[in-house]
Amino acid sequence: MTGQVTRTRVALVAASALLMAQAQGAQAAQGQDLPVAPVQESSDTAVPMPQPGSDGDDRSELPLETESLRDAIVESLKSNPDIQIALAKQDDAKFGVDEARAGYMPHVDMQVSYGPEIVRQDKVTGDWNKRFEGSVTVTQNVWDFGATSNDIKRAKASYRAMNWATREQIEAITFDITNAYLGMLQQQKLIELTNDELAATRKILRMITVQKELGLTTQADVDRAKARVENIQSTLLDRQSALQQARDTYKRLTDRVPGRAADLPQTGPALPPNVDAAIDMIDRHSPRMAQAVEDRRSLDRQYASQKGTFFPRVGVQFQGNHRYDVLGRTGLVQDARGMVTLSYNFLNGGADVAIRNRIGARLRQADFELDRRRREVEQDLRADFESLGAARQKIATIGSEIASGERVADLYRQQFKEGRRSVFDLLDSQQVLFNARANAVSNDIAMKLAEYRVLQKLGGLFDLVSDGQKLPPIATPAPRPRPQAD
Repeated sequence: MTGQVTRTRVALVAASALLMAQAQGAQAAQGQDLPVAPVQESSDTAVPMPQPGSDGDDRSELPLETESLRDAIVESLKSNPDIQIALAKQDDAKFGVDEARAGYMPHVDMQVSYGPEIVRQDKVTGDWNKRFEGSVTVTQNVWDFGATSNDIKRAKASYRAMNWATREQIEAITFDITNAYLGMLQQQKLIELTNDELAATRKILRMITVQKELGLTTQADVDRAKARVENIQSTLLDRQSALQQARDTYKRLTDRVPGRAADLPQTGPALPPNVDAAIDMIDRHSPRMAQAVEDRRSLDRQYASQKGTFFPRVGVQFQGNHRYDVLGRTGLVQDARGMVTLSYNFLNGGADVAIRNRIGARLRQADFELDRRRREVEQDLRADFESLGAARQKIATIGSEIASGERVADLYRQQFKEGRRSVFDLLDSQQVLFNARANAVSNDIAMKLAEYRVLQKLGGLFDLVSDGQKLPPIATPAPRPRPQAD
């Protein structure tokens, strides 16, 4: 008899729950809020609940416009003083090439002089004369044993070194801004996940509240679900604060109010397949390494040019003179001549040898600098690929964890409705699932950062984030000096 009464009671409870679920489904279809039965709360377990009509939506306001990372980088480069200084040095080196080429060009000099002159000859002093003379001289370098040609090569190498130095700074600034951009993107995705978790947990809370009214659960289960909702709300506030900090960092780097961050392009074939392939690309693609190579090449050409000063110089000279009353009353005298000249410096106190030795010492320094930079770039690439490999290995594990978490959460939800799982099991399964999804977001951002660090060191990050668009002119006029107070 007792068993029959129990079965009847269970049947009535199940029928009541089914009718209430159908009523809730009809209200949800009409766009209405699900009813929550009033619950008597004890003073020690009361927690704030969402206001009626809010539907529990804690989503923060974000700009609707998508932030263009490329535009932000270009504008930052234009306003960055380090970039403008590097561009000025680049122009300086460019004009240095023209200066070196002038050694092959003809030189034209003119001299004109006029003034009183007195001549004393055989103890006889003559009268004051008005002396006038002028000359035009054209000189052309013919052969200097490689001094000029090596000087041109030196200037070109210096110009290329400045180009690589500018590129290195552009890549560094691009990575800093991209890092801040990915920080915003990560927090946006985590906030979306937290909102989803909050909505799912509130749904569980409503279900537990209904079951408590039916006598299937206790007030402790309701309080446990409320505490979990409050904990998720606290996490949401923390992540909203982290998003604001990421936006502030981005604004400090770019000097512009950021919009909504969007997913960045995949690295694709731009990323070397492995660390060995990346190391093989150092000499041809690394801005830091290429700058050291060009600096060393510039010194080598400077050393060769200095060795040319130990040999004679062969040239051609044409000169025309116009003289009037020079060395007495000689009247007008004009002459012109063309000559092949040979000049050779026999002794200048050892200055040429000292300059050559100084350049040799700089060459030795450049060799060590080249080796040091190669080691640094290689070590950085190995560390980046280790981080990248670790992130890639986590993908399958986290994916399996998410799939398993989804199955467990669905199973526990069904078993909870059947009375075979506790509230703790249901809430914990939900928490494990969303923690796995959050780990997937963080791991994806970490993997992108590792890939972008590799591209930065190989000089390809800006090209990637700008979708292959060339960098527009970014040189700006120098600021006017501020007037100083008297």
